[in-house]
Amino acid sequence: MLKGIAASPGVAMGKVCIHKDIFSHITVLPIEDQEIGNEIRRVQRAVEDIEEAIRNDQEMIRKKIGPKEAEIFSAHLSIIEDSHYLAEIFERIATQKIKAEAAVLLQIRKYEEVFSKVENPYLKDRILDIRDIGTRLLESLMGPLDFDCPFQEPVIIAGLELTAKDTLRLKKDRVWAFITEQGGKESHAAILARAMGIPAVLGMEGLLSRIEKGDFLIVDGNLGLIVVNPPEEMIQEYHQVQEKIKIRRENLHLLISSPAATLDGCPFKLMANIGNLLDLEYALRYQADGIGLFRTELPFIMGERFLSEEEQFDLYRTVVEKMNPKEVTIRTLDLGGDKFLKIPHPERNPFLGYRSTRFFLKEKSLLRSQLMAIMKASRYGKVKILFPMVCDMDEVRNLVILAKETERELRARGEDFQKDIPLGVMVEVPSLAILAHKLMKEVDFVSIGTNDLVQFTLAVDRDNDLVSHLYQPLHLSVLYLIRNVVDAGRAHGKSVSICGEMAGNPIFFPLLFGLGLREFSVSPMAILEVKEAAKKVSEKKACEVARKALDMDSPREIAQFLEASSLSERI
Repeated sequence: MLKGIAASPGVAMGKVCIHKDIFSHITVLPIEDQEIGNEIRRVQRAVEDIEEAIRNDQEMIRKKIGPKEAEIFSAHLSIIEDSHYLAEIFERIATQKIKAEAAVLLQIRKYEEVFSKVENPYLKDRILDIRDIGTRLLESLMGPLDFDCPFQEPVIIAGLELTAKDTLRLKKDRVWAFITEQGGKESHAAILARAMGIPAVLGMEGLLSRIEKGDFLIVDGNLGLIVVNPPEEMIQEYHQVQEKIKIRRENLHLLISSPAATLDGCPFKLMANIGNLLDLEYALRYQADGIGLFRTELPFIMGERFLSEEEQFDLYRTVVEKMNPKEVTIRTLDLGGDKFLKIPHPERNPFLGYRSTRFFLKEKSLLRSQLMAIMKASRYGKVKILFPMVCDMDEVRNLVILAKETERELRARGEDFQKDIPLGVMVEVPSLAILAHKLMKEVDFVSIGTNDLVQFTLAVDRDNDLVSHLYQPLHLSVLYLIRNVVDAGRAHGKSVSICGEMAGNPIFFPLLFGLGLREFSVSPMAILEVKEAAKKVSEKKACEVARKALDMDSPREIAQFLEASSLSERI
């Protein structure tokens, strides 16, 4: 039995498949003398292919973003055109008599070892370029790799780690659960697993050395446990657990048509967070009061390119039409950090770097293209526009100006679209939460993004296993910031919603409702649980819970208090 972090609830049983990166698929295979020339020619052809691909990427970035940003590809070209770099690969093939793939891998490993010992940060970061070129070479030599999973039935996916991109690429109906060696409860892979309704246990050191492809596993996402090749009696016990979970879900489904309201009938908006059309179907199934957060970056991440204005318009129109007459809040692109699109700005700390609004206020044509697509889609229903990762008032004003300019441009083109589309910003950095009263004078609404607000307030990387235990949503500083934003919204008559992971945790509902929040946007899978939690608490009781929590001294004390309150409500 292995113990990890219970990252997404639920129980799954089935065979396991191992998710590996391209480097893990390479073995050092010997070749005969007469094969040496052919292997060298394979590398030369691969070099020609990726050199052309790099130049095409460079030209695309130059046109869409700018010449300065395209310069990074010059570094890639300099590596692939470096006769010494290639000569060493050819020499490995000839002297060690190994296949081209193995020679490329050994070359990458050599450079990794050398650069890991360099103190200069700039030179140290060049290993990223080396790995990128190595990956391109290997992909050209090996062709596209299919996920190595021979089983016809759904499986449990295991890996060292799963990025948000890895998680999105896996088809929900083919996956029972996620398990990894790295990652925490608030990592984006965990958040996506919860959004998909898939059990996940993360952060199990040594996991991959203790399982093999085809092993039968029990994954308990509630307790954070993995059982490898369990006895039959344990399998039967967990079948009973699954049956109880099924009954619980059926009971929750009885709440689908019930309005979102507290025990004493105080109504509130319970909306859905979505990132794709599958999420939209669940939002419709569970009768969400609207879309409180449409994460538009996921299709860009999957496509590894900027979508055209028309492609974006088609997507947004579909969502808006299907939700009509309920509102859809569309968030502009939040790229950078862990949501990495190949924007040519490798950074040591991308979460605090050239990302999201900072990038798009500089490369305005890309943001303007998205705004046009959103505005054109607004003629098919109710739309609100939400800007992410805003840090100060100048950014807020510049975003509003850009949106108004885009509106005028569309009118000049004779386009028909919704008049006076509400403009809002995400409050996910402390600087903006502190300035909430000034902020409310500039925007029509705000949405509190607790995931980033917590990590930026507490200076904790939620994806870092060494410090993820310090990621504490119930930290008093976070709660006071939330209250400040809510109070500012009420004073200025502006709506305030909450859309982070905190919003979807039913145990947190009385606290957040007591702090004054009346608009919640959660994963579609969490809608019914939040609705159930609301029906067990009155407005008066929620205000009392919030008051008591703010008088406590530690996140642990608050968590224990909320858990006890939840238990008493169930009794």
